[in-house]
Amino acid sequence: MIDLHIHTHATPHHATWTPEMLAEAAARAGLRVIAVTDHNTTATVRATQEAGARIGIQVISGVEIDSGFPAGRSDDLLPFKLWHVLVYGVDPDAPQLQALCRSVEARNRADAAALRDRLMRAGFRLTGIDELGRPPNVADIGTALGRSNDLPNRLSGEDDESAGMRYILTHLPGAYRPPAVDEIIAVAHAVRGVAVLAHPGRSKGVYAIPATAEDIAAMAAAGLDGIEVYYPTHHPDQVTMYQRLAQRYALLITGGSDSHHPHQPLAQLPEGWCQAFLARVGVSG
Repeated sequence: MIDLHIHTHATPHHATWTPEMLAEAAARAGLRVIAVTDHNTTATVRATQEAGARIGIQVISGVEIDSGFPAGRSDDLLPFKLWHVLVYGVDPDAPQLQALCRSVEARNRADAAALRDRLMRAGFRLTGIDELGRPPNVADIGTALGRSNDLPNRLSGEDDESAGMRYILTHLPGAYRPPAVDEIIAVAHAVRGVAVLAHPGRSKGVYAIPATAEDIAAMAAAGLDGIEVYYPTHHPDQVTMYQRLAQRYALLITGGSDSHHPHQPLAQLPEGWCQAFLARVGVSG
């Protein structure tokens, strides 16, 4: 059994698994292989590998990178979609990978600082930003914007963060531009890694608009290696669709829990569901 998408406390501000806790929980769940996939950092990969090795759990090196890709249709809500790309099977200390992680974080902080100044000059209030105790990221700016202002065309049921981020993406084009998916793919391939589109069917406001067949085709053409078919919120029709698209474009299939905390259960996926991926990253049967 496997789980190929797990976050540790290295994911800033919203994950709490420690390497030791995770390895022990994986053993209790009957897992043989897991992957550590923190956001824009590989800081705990080696520690988790060491903890796993002590109790017979194989830990694949991974990282989840923030990225974007042009929307596939002219009538899409946003000019580009926000995606997360999982990079697997790479030396966690590889200089090019580390440079990419630093670049993603630096670009986000720089965009956030510029957005803060621009929005405040335009008369928007950004409640709570000064109380963060750290430099804000773009999501922090979006949340403060959504919380503090009655934004135009706010969608019914939209939370503060999604409302603010949608305003930024649609009204301030170019103000937030994460690296493109094809940029992540290029770095992954340069360091002999595997690039996989995370949770393509997840729906979470502007942060996760389900990937269409056209989206998958475009990213496959850009060199994408795989898609995360098995994900907790994917319904059966989505699983079937992404399985078929993976077959059509010769993409590897992965899956995982996206667990951030011990109270979020780990996945227990049969190894056979992701056999080609496991072989690609050097996991033996």
